[in-house]
Amino acid sequence: MTDGGAKHSGARSPELQSEVSRAAEPGATERGAEGRGAAEPAAEDRGAEDQLAIQLAADLQRLLLVSSRILRTRTASQDISASQFSVLAYLHRSGGSTPGAIAAFERVSPPVITRMLVRLEQMDLLVRRPHPEDGRQVWVTLTDHGVQAVLAGREERNAWLRERIAAASPAERENIEAASAVLTRTLLERRDEQQLRPSRRARDRAPR
Repeated sequence: MTDGGAKHSGARSPELQSEVSRAAEPGATERGAEGRGAAEPAAEDRGAEDQLAIQLAADLQRLLLVSSRILRTRTASQDISASQFSVLAYLHRSGGSTPGAIAAFERVSPPVITRMLVRLEQMDLLVRRPHPEDGRQVWVTLTDHGVQAVLAGREERNAWLRERIAAASPAERENIEAASAVLTRTLLERRDEQQLRPSRRARDRAPR
């Protein structure tokens, strides 16, 4: 009976009384607030970093898309459109290809790429021959005129870029150089690493 009355009368144990006394000390409330708030800036920082990454991704995507369109127009001419130049540049890099592979690279249908190849062949920019290893396939390569058209288009594009960079201040050019290195590591080198990972996993799983 006495124990029950003690419980309901609000009596505190020595341990509980000690906790209450410490909480009542001057500055205890402030210290508790500081302790609770210590984790909040970390969460806020993470939220800010996420928002920054989202904004950077949007800005960078727009920059890449717009600059890509500009460069494509710089390589185009009255005779060669931007899409036609893209096909010629692909053939120049690959040394030759099939219409199916070109269509897949350009993300267009085979009939569309066939019509384009016919037009470029009429312009003496490429030639279509039977595939050297598979007679059922067609092998497409550039003519000398086609190679010169690709080189001229690339020089036009590079000249435009050089003009823009030359117009920047020395500090801006240093920033462009630094940004180029960062973008190469972020977009290209890491992409190559991701492409290698599946083959590495397959190699690791292979029986020894």
